[in-house]
Amino acid sequence: MLKAVILIGGPSKGTRFRPLSLDVPKPLFPVAGLPVVQHHIDACYRLGQKRSSISEDNSNSNVGKYCVAEVLLLGYYGDDELAEFLLTATQSYPSLRIRYLREPDALGTAGGLYHFRDTILAPLDNSEGEQVQAFFVMNGDVCADFPLDEMLDMHFNNNSHQSQHQQKQPVLITVMATETTRQQSVHYGCMVVDKETNIIQHYVEKPSTFVSNTVNCGVYLCSPRLFDTIADIHLEILNSNGNGNQQNISRYTTSNNKNNINQQQQQKPVEERVAGAMVIWMEQDVLRRLAGESGSSCSSMSSGGDGSGRIKKGSKCGGVALAATTRNWWSQLKTAGAAIYANRHYLALRQQRQRLLQRESVIDLPLPSPVKCRLATADPKGYSTIGNVYVHPSAQVHPTALLGPNVSVGEGAFIDQGVRIKESIVLQDAVIGQHSLVMHSIIGRRAKVGAWCRVEGSAACSDPNPNVAYAKMTPQLPLFNALDGRLNPSITILGCGVNVESEVVLLNSIVLPYKTLTRSYKNEIIL
Repeated sequence: MLKAVILIGGPSKGTRFRPLSLDVPKPLFPVAGLPVVQHHIDACYRLGQKRSSISEDNSNSNVGKYCVAEVLLLGYYGDDELAEFLLTATQSYPSLRIRYLREPDALGTAGGLYHFRDTILAPLDNSEGEQVQAFFVMNGDVCADFPLDEMLDMHFNNNSHQSQHQQKQPVLITVMATETTRQQSVHYGCMVVDKETNIIQHYVEKPSTFVSNTVNCGVYLCSPRLFDTIADIHLEILNSNGNGNQQNISRYTTSNNKNNINQQQQQKPVEERVAGAMVIWMEQDVLRRLAGESGSSCSSMSSGGDGSGRIKKGSKCGGVALAATTRNWWSQLKTAGAAIYANRHYLALRQQRQRLLQRESVIDLPLPSPVKCRLATADPKGYSTIGNVYVHPSAQVHPTALLGPNVSVGEGAFIDQGVRIKESIVLQDAVIGQHSLVMHSIIGRRAKVGAWCRVEGSAACSDPNPNVAYAKMTPQLPLFNALDGRLNPSITILGCGVNVESEVVLLNSIVLPYKTLTRSYKNEIIL
């Protein structure tokens, strides 16, 4: 049995995603018709569907032996902020148990895992005591074509095919990795990986100089024994804090116990001190340690790459950390511009899966019922589309409107006659007036665009350089130009409840919620 943990953070995170995250938690922002984290859940669900299509006696594939039984959302949002989503997700994926675990404070990407380790490893009520063999950990701001089945196969093949002298170093974690450019690599966690064995030999989070163009994607497959390593780190932090190391106190303790941690820890027994809440990072703390411990007792039995862009399989080693390198699409959702890029790729992935289902004549493979891409050039309702387009069933689109490519229209939205929309996201209950043009933009909830308006953003900000191999979206572009102080090229964003009056031109601008625009703007932030 497998579980999956999705790290969704809390209200203090996602500041670069504003103003879109002001009225809805960033993990619930809809991309291609689904909240961001539901794409993660969907990937876990489809992994289970692959199990049902693989014979149980097929011992060559671990996909047929394991599937995700429970998905745990881990963060520190209020329970009420996620209640409606959890109810909808549970109804859409009846075979998955989906729950939310609320952290007492921001505990870091590994601190929350350790705090809820008993819940993560607990068997399900109906599993007859079946143990958790491994669990996925997925950063909630990652968008990707998740190769979970290939990570699973690599992880368990390396664990189950070791000689006697390698059993002392089982594979504790398999990290989804990808390649980027030399210049962009410093914005990510960089891994030095043995190409023959896939062992992570060195790890540095956002180095100041070039280390490697193989970077961490923020998706992990972990063995239960990983908690032993985190426990060691936890104790080292406590010992360091107890010795008065103020740097470690500032780095690792939560905001609620920085001032009195030494006194509190001395009064508690050892067991309670180990179980206490502590900030621990998967990247800086756990991966860096495991990379240093990935020893030399490994055999070079890799089958090598086949040029297909898939994860290399067949490597057998006794290291404790592996890198599953893939060329599948991957991106981070740090900024609003990244949402347009992710929307395009998720729409394309759904088109591919729908075509695959048609070829295989599989009618009932469970995609959530609200998710239907309108891919034809003429919609049954009368309006025209180009390329991949998603329109919520409750949205109203005039027959003379033209949508696409890569457009998502949310629940209750209204698109009037003669409207042209491309490369954009129109959110819930938004209104686009007649004969208006919307390109490379996000129209917020309940926003209203009048007649004969032009709302346009910059296409360059939402795409990696197509002429550079392995180029990714740079996640830390400055908001303003350092030379002239003007807004850097960006998609245009209308916050919640914005009202754009008729015949207004809005170019490369960001509008905060509940503003009324009576004139045209270019390259500005309207406060």
